[in-house]
Amino acid sequence: MDYEEEGENVYVFHTKDFRDFLWLSTETYSKMISGMSNFKPPKLLSSGFIQSFLASYKSKSDKKHSRLFEGKWISIQTKDGVQLLALYHELPNPKGILILIHGWEGSIHSSYIVRTTRYFISKGYSIIRLNLRDHGDTHHLNLGLFNGSLLEETYEGIRILASQFNLPIYLAGFSLGGNFVLRIAGKHSMEKNANKIQNLKYCFSFSPALDPKEATLKMDKHPILRKYFLQSWTDSLRKKQNLFPHFYNFHDIDSYKTVMDLTKKMVLEYSTFESVDSYFDSYTLKNFLFQSIRVPSLILTAKDDPVIPWNSFYGIPLTPYLEVHVEDRGGHCGFIENFSRSAYYWKLMERKMA
Repeated sequence: MDYEEEGENVYVFHTKDFRDFLWLSTETYSKMISGMSNFKPPKLLSSGFIQSFLASYKSKSDKKHSRLFEGKWISIQTKDGVQLLALYHELPNPKGILILIHGWEGSIHSSYIVRTTRYFISKGYSIIRLNLRDHGDTHHLNLGLFNGSLLEETYEGIRILASQFNLPIYLAGFSLGGNFVLRIAGKHSMEKNANKIQNLKYCFSFSPALDPKEATLKMDKHPILRKYFLQSWTDSLRKKQNLFPHFYNFHDIDSYKTVMDLTKKMVLEYSTFESVDSYFDSYTLKNFLFQSIRVPSLILTAKDDPVIPWNSFYGIPLTPYLEVHVEDRGGHCGFIENFSRSAYYWKLMERKMA
């Protein structure tokens, strides 16, 4: 099914053989994009910053459950020799496999990953938690540094994982992981059958960075978030330097006071990109990507997200494969419904996975 804009007020959807048509007014289109703000947290949890904090806060329960989950490690090697590490939680006769991708400087042990794992195990799904390169203490597996453009290795890693099962595959990503999920959905849709992700049924993208440069600038304006991500990133870079001292010397990284300034240094000194703009452009999500997606996908973001600018979500082109929810509240990867930290997006996922 394809679509095209017909004048200023009507969108027309049609199948490839042009037999069926669906006409939508601009008003209906707007409702489909914006949603109806169905997420209504308790008043004490309504702040975007509180929502974001609770999404990532590792409680004693999170730490306990992260250790208690029965699972086995899966080492993945791509055709280019990149190694990735995942943890697989297998259930007998599962409904399907849910693969989870964390955000930047997160890991398979991030609170939102652990809580989502616990919830969907209870609903009968096997879970795979995938660490991106240089995340979750996997710095030793690869000489090269992580950056946001590394779609090929992440796509191949997930394709290899999915090929091991004859079960429905669901993919969910958070923040930068959500950005990866949408790029994976687009790449999957454009690949030949032999290189598609086997049995991929649905993709979920929560609080994704559509424009990473704008997200970085917004992050730097928030003193607490700027300090947190700078500290996490410099700690990660020191781990890499300690493991590969003959290749990396990050002696001056403490002198950088913003994420953007450190990004410029890393791009210009340790990547093949000619400029920081070309780097950000490599994983900025553009209309062509959204129009190329041919696997059902859902995007959820919030207007009070302290990291991700929300206005650009209204520019996402409407297609039959994309569902976009822009909620008034929810923070960054939060959408916490109660003091037990149940997540609103679990309900959205369940409905699509049923």
